[in-house]
Amino acid sequence: MSNKPFIAELHDIGKLVNRQALKQAGINIKGHTFHEFDFSQLNISKPSSPSWYAQFTDEVRSLASTKVPKDYIADVLLTRIADELASAISRTWGGSQDFQNRKKRGEFTVEGIYVLWNPNYYQKKKEKGKKWSAFNTPSELKEMFEFIEICKNPDEFFERFKDNLKLTPEDKSVPFNIVSLYTHLELTGKIYRILKRHSKIIVDDGRLYLEYLNNRIQAINEATGGRIDEPTQKGKWIYRLVFCYITFPQSLSRLQDLNIFRKRGDLIKSFSEDKATKDYVLFFTDDFMCLLIPKEDEVQIHELLEPFLKAGFIIDYREMEAELNLLTSSMERAYEEFHSLSSSRCLKLYEKRADLGLPSQISPPLCDSCQMRQGKERIKDQIREYLCDICYEIRQIGDPAREYAGWEEKGLKAAWMKITLDQEQLLKTLYELYGKYVDTHPAMRNVSSNDKKVLKESFRPLAVQIDFVKNYKLFLRALKNKIYEIKDNEEKPIFTQETFLYPIENYYEFGIFKVYSGKDILTVLDLFSNLLEEYFPQCLEDSPIKLSLSIAHVKYPYQEHWRFLSKPENIINIQSPRSSKLSINVIQYKLLREKIREEDRKLSHFLHRLAEIEVETRSNMVVMLEIFNNRNKFPALLELTQKGLSDRQILDFYKLTRGVEIS
Repeated sequence: MSNKPFIAELHDIGKLVNRQALKQAGINIKGHTFHEFDFSQLNISKPSSPSWYAQFTDEVRSLASTKVPKDYIADVLLTRIADELASAISRTWGGSQDFQNRKKRGEFTVEGIYVLWNPNYYQKKKEKGKKWSAFNTPSELKEMFEFIEICKNPDEFFERFKDNLKLTPEDKSVPFNIVSLYTHLELTGKIYRILKRHSKIIVDDGRLYLEYLNNRIQAINEATGGRIDEPTQKGKWIYRLVFCYITFPQSLSRLQDLNIFRKRGDLIKSFSEDKATKDYVLFFTDDFMCLLIPKEDEVQIHELLEPFLKAGFIIDYREMEAELNLLTSSMERAYEEFHSLSSSRCLKLYEKRADLGLPSQISPPLCDSCQMRQGKERIKDQIREYLCDICYEIRQIGDPAREYAGWEEKGLKAAWMKITLDQEQLLKTLYELYGKYVDTHPAMRNVSSNDKKVLKESFRPLAVQIDFVKNYKLFLRALKNKIYEIKDNEEKPIFTQETFLYPIENYYEFGIFKVYSGKDILTVLDLFSNLLEEYFPQCLEDSPIKLSLSIAHVKYPYQEHWRFLSKPENIINIQSPRSSKLSINVIQYKLLREKIREEDRKLSHFLHRLAEIEVETRSNMVVMLEIFNNRNKFPALLELTQKGLSDRQILDFYKLTRGVEIS
């Protein structure tokens, strides 16, 4: 047996091969696996490393197969199971037999990845010289086989071919071409290692078995079971897909309480990088994790998440427990369909909470921060508080945003900024965007309405969700970098690291900045909306990514800022406490930005007068009548109302971005 590793991710390396270009060069290739490839065409020998046998995944459905040496047959079978599961929990299935036959004939095959929220992504990358194919010539194909032979780990594979993998879809046919090969192979590798870790090879009476929780299997369908409409093919291996929302009970009453973000981020980072747990994490953000784990008998979820619970975090989670072939990221829909068929197979759906729980009795005083545990007297800077050990430990991590305490210049305001990714809305957005893709792509023009319906109903969003989150993290990093690049008319930076703080290192969802005038607010809003349009152009009217700004004097209570920031209503949300509050989408923001210009002094005076009228009369009707009566002088305002903006939104935008206070 070779001491080289078996790398499951390499089973699809052949999808990076440009077969058409190689055919023109005289090299004959069938399919994207190379177990039947004629190596004499290249005058080389086939690879001999364990990873080479990953090319046989399409050929192996049982441990009894003789196509792969016994030393590697279990790895190949587990890779096949992992590959199928990676597709089952993400992507789409379905369509009539006629549709499937047309797909096999290549009628729907297109070049490159289709990104639901950024349809021009592939074309833009192509124009910059990027390409999906890594192997276009006979010499490059030789390099591929050499790489299979010498590759030491999956990271080496992803690093070398990352650009190609991100531009290549896992399935090259419309409307299946929405998942990057990079993400699909990440999922396959993680699932393979989880299955391998929690199963063992058994030899009984000369026959080879894989065993998980005392359930032995030889063939794939014994482990996975059949599809949801195949009730007799019950799978023996049951796993759990878990969506974890990680929250905290602490109120943000001191700047040191911001350390809660650092604590949570450090725990998620550690959990996602630790050798013992990293493969369980399919993807994560700063407040969310998606896990694939075995049954409770094998891995207890409270024990697995113990570091978070000991730190005082609360984890609300949705969990699907099912046979492998029934496990899917479209949890509720799969659950409803499953029960409508009255199947006897295993599929369960739970909503649960994991936390330390409240003690049966709490002796006063209660912790001032979390209100969940007994507090102990703590005195700092002559301020007496009662904090439990957990909240006190968070305070002791450090002094974030210490510069903020020095921003007490006369009349100076500060804006607390929070960017949020709403996972629930993200799923809804992906369903909507996918439905639109199925209905409108030219390749689907001659597809029956019934096939389109089946394709939309069978959509499973997990891998697409992962790709979205990757783009979201790039978006956050771009905003952080570009905020310091913006310059004024004199080519001086508008914001510096002294005027725009990211209090928690590497946590770019939250920042605080000085507000000298409404221009500073507009600068941040312009950057946010422009980057959202660059990275997520299909999410400008209804987006899971939201920006909230709370603008007040430096001494304004932090928990009041956070109360507003943590509950965004629209894409852009701004408040000046006890003055104005605004919630709009990016399209509306761009309209307001276009029509209400600072240099238009007459319009500015009129808006100021409208704001005074509103305070005096407390009547939106009167304000609306003034706009109508002055429609010839100020047609822009009437146009804004005709496009769906209320007079309230118009006035609040004016007041918030011009720093106007009407008493």
